[in-house]
Amino acid sequence: MSMQSKPSVAAGARTAHRRAPARVTAHHGPMTALMFTPDNALAGGLILGSMTIAKKLNTGTNLGISGETKAAMRGEAKASTAAFLLGLFAAGYVAPMILGAQVATPMVEAPRAIIAGALVGLGTSVGCGCTSGHGISGIGRFNIRSMLFTCIFMIVGAATVAATGTLDELHVSQATKTISNLARAPEVNMVLYSKVFAAGVAIQGALYALAKAQGGGVTSLVEKLSVVSDHVSGLFFGLGLVISGMTNPAKVAGFLAVTSQAFDPSLAFVMGGALSLVVATTYVARGILKIQRPAMAREFKTSAKYIDNDLIIGAVLFGAGWGLAGVCPGPGLVSLVMNSGREITLWCLSFLLAQRLHLQFAGECAI
Repeated sequence: MSMQSKPSVAAGARTAHRRAPARVTAHHGPMTALMFTPDNALAGGLILGSMTIAKKLNTGTNLGISGETKAAMRGEAKASTAAFLLGLFAAGYVAPMILGAQVATPMVEAPRAIIAGALVGLGTSVGCGCTSGHGISGIGRFNIRSMLFTCIFMIVGAATVAATGTLDELHVSQATKTISNLARAPEVNMVLYSKVFAAGVAIQGALYALAKAQGGGVTSLVEKLSVVSDHVSGLFFGLGLVISGMTNPAKVAGFLAVTSQAFDPSLAFVMGGALSLVVATTYVARGILKIQRPAMAREFKTSAKYIDNDLIIGAVLFGAGWGLAGVCPGPGLVSLVMNSGREITLWCLSFLLAQRLHLQFAGECAI
């Protein structure tokens, strides 16, 4: 079973609809070397960033996957929440058709998956965010809470990978330097990724224009457009996760294995691509164009900037869970459909149950 996130999603995309998607299963085969895939990572990151800013400009809300699942677990999910989550699931379904047959990705054994899912669920509920809500949306707004949360979970995640042998659990070879195994994406793949990016931006832009044409009021039509926009955000964000390699736990573990020869810097290009687009677009939208309100809501959602114990504890818990299995909320939900298997199913159930149990004692998130 290969663990390489090759330019991925290969040139055989045209025949992908004839191939059954691979499963995420516990890996028992020989050790496999990771590949350094900056092209895929950057392309996926740009798609993630585009949907983050589109969700903000259209609906006025911050894109945060654990926040959406938390709303669902609380029983307060609105149509927009359901639409976004269904978009993620849809991404898992259509990704093999659009992007090509997926290389089977590894997963840790069931007991470890359950523990990791619980830690991630508890951490996101206590700390009010995850890699998307804090790592992209929050940092993109220069939110000090998100910056601290991200720094902590990165450090804890790296320490967990080193201390608990996550690379070995996922059968990642540490005999060669991943950074030397450079895999550039073929031109046909980059063209495909560009089309995915352009399609997402075009659809969200059209929805923005339609809402603005209503004269600024939050009419029934605008509310419907908001739900559609959230669904599109979930769909294309999910596709960005697949393209970037975030749905491959071995890639994530390799990124966190900073002291190993297997260290894979690919995911730095994911965050770099996403944040560069979010920061630049936010500056243009708010600083130059002076956009004062979203197209489909009365105001932009504001975020707290204070530091509290819950933020720090949540970051530690989340980082430990992320490092144990290499899975965070978005990739987990996409993989549940795209690469279904016992271990990823148990991870998702444990993640959601931990969120639900914590909600019995917690209040609203501050981000």
